[in-house]
Amino acid sequence: MQAGNTLTFNVVFTANSNVYQRNITMGIKFDWMNNFQNTTSSTSIYAGQTVTVSLPFTIPALSGQYTNLNQAAHSWTLQVWDMAVGATWSVNTFCQDPFAFNPPFPPSCKQFNSYNFPNHAVAVYNSAQVGSYNSRLQASAILTALASAFTISLTPLPGTSGALASYSQAKTQMALGDNAYSTGDFNTAQTDYQNALNDANAAQSSLATIGGGTDTATFTSILLDSVAILLAGIGAILVGFAGFKYLRGKTRALPSYTSSTPKA
Repeated sequence: MQAGNTLTFNVVFTANSNVYQRNITMGIKFDWMNNFQNTTSSTSIYAGQTVTVSLPFTIPALSGQYTNLNQAAHSWTLQVWDMAVGATWSVNTFCQDPFAFNPPFPPSCKQFNSYNFPNHAVAVYNSAQVGSYNSRLQASAILTALASAFTISLTPLPGTSGALASYSQAKTQMALGDNAYSTGDFNTAQTDYQNALNDANAAQSSLATIGGGTDTATFTSILLDSVAILLAGIGAILVGFAGFKYLRGKTRALPSYTSSTPKA
C-alpha cells in the first residue's frame, strides 16, 4: 500500500433474530499505533438485517515518526463493537462476545487480526518502491514469455539475434534492480527496473515486428515446420485470418483427407 493512500476495511454484519437495536462501531489499530482509530458514528442494525460497516484509514506519509514504515510488513487488529450509542470500549477490557440470547443484551466485541489465516499483513511503500514493483512485474512477464519463444520454435524466429541481445541486457538490469532493492536503495532500483522493462520491450519488438519480404517467407516456413508457434502473448500475430484459411486448405488437400459425398 503506497504511503498517503487510503485503505478501507469492510465488515459484513448479519444480525441474528433477537429483536433489539445493535449499535455497531469499528476500530483499527496497526502495530505503530497506541490507540484504535474508530468510525466516526455508529451504525444501527436490527434483527435479521445484513449491513456492511466500513472504516477508511489513511496510511501516513513516510516522514517524522513514520519515516521507516516502509522497511517491514505491519500487523493490524480490527475490532467491531456493539454497545450503547456514544459509549467507548475500554482498552483494559478483553474483546469478547458474551453470547447473550435474552435481554438485556450486554456490550459485545468481535476481533479480527492480520495474522489469522490467510495472513494479511500490510506493507507500506514509498513512490519509488511502487514504481519499482510495477516495472519489475511487467519486465518479468515479458522476459518469461520471451524465454518460451526462444525455445519453442524448431527454427530461429526472425529478429532472434537482436531480441537475444536486448533480452540479456534486460536480465542484467533486473539483477541490478534486485540487488539495489534488497539494500534499500529504492531510487536506484526503480531506475534499474525501468531499464529492464525498456530492454524487455525492445526484445519483444524485435520478434513482434514482421517486415514483409524475406521475414514473411521465413515466418511462414517456421509456421508450417512447427505446426504452431506460441509466443505466450508477447504481441506477435502468428496466425492471421489468411494464414488460418491457408492451413485449412492444406488440411483438405492431404492425401488422407476424404470429403463426404452428398447423398442423393
